[in-house]
Amino acid sequence: MSLLMMRAAILAQGGNTAPPVDIGSVWQLDATRRPPGYTLSDGNQTAVNTSGGTNYMRWVPSAKAILPSDGRRYWEVLCAASGATSFDGYMGVVSAAQREEFNVGNNPITLGSIGYRGNGSLWSSNTATAAQQLTGLPTFGAGDVLMFVLDPSTARLWIGRNGVWRDDPVSGAATWTAAQSTAFYPQVQGRNPGDGGTLRSQPSQFSYPVPPGVLPLGYEHPDLRIFETHAFIELAWNKDLSVGEFEAWFDLGGGTRLTSGGVSIFLDHGGGSSLTAAQSALYIEVELP
Repeated sequence: MSLLMMRAAILAQGGNTAPPVDIGSVWQLDATRRPPGYTLSDGNQTAVNTSGGTNYMRWVPSAKAILPSDGRRYWEVLCAASGATSFDGYMGVVSAAQREEFNVGNNPITLGSIGYRGNGSLWSSNTATAAQQLTGLPTFGAGDVLMFVLDPSTARLWIGRNGVWRDDPVSGAATWTAAQSTAFYPQVQGRNPGDGGTLRSQPSQFSYPVPPGVLPLGYEHPDLRIFETHAFIELAWNKDLSVGEFEAWFDLGGGTRLTSGGVSIFLDHGGGSSLTAAQSALYIEVELP
């Protein structure tokens, strides 16, 4: 608790840039959907084609899904150093429908999926028929860092490479928009031996900053959210709490749910299990039934 409040105070006061903080968990590639010819390593974060030949059209999706309610998410893929200067395969996202075709032999670019190809083209189709939509994007290969931002509610994808965005994910139109899906899965493909990459999902792993208004792929919303408070003391942890503003708050065994728009002074000594206060100058609760 004290560390959380200390960090909140530091962020509010500004000062030197703090090191990246990982909130949530590292995302892994789906070991249950690893086609023959791929090797997973780095805690299932890296997939490399170790035996496939030319036109080897299989790929590995992430184990977790980006849901329409998750908000815009940012992740990176570090292209395998063992691969070619220009990859023949695709990196991007697959739809829920496409995910089940990981071992069929189809490229990850149909059924509402979006794939950024190493030759600088973008492919995406809302049907089962592949379609090239854009050309002239930067090519990519061994050692390159690919950047992605997905808005899962609108199926919009922004693409960048080595710190340069093709389209601005903050104010620009998306690189491409596909059909909406119940879920999207970042995927890694290596169509030739040595090609592949590492899925990066947390700030400490990223080579480049997360765009404003976007969350890291691995971010998970905490149970406790504090927007502003001058003093906060609690001696019995509360796992569901949303605080808009507090001048002072002392809780010695408070309720399990609290939502407050604004409170100047809050004193709780074993209060009720649920409280919602839009605004209160003084709140005192002592062992109410």
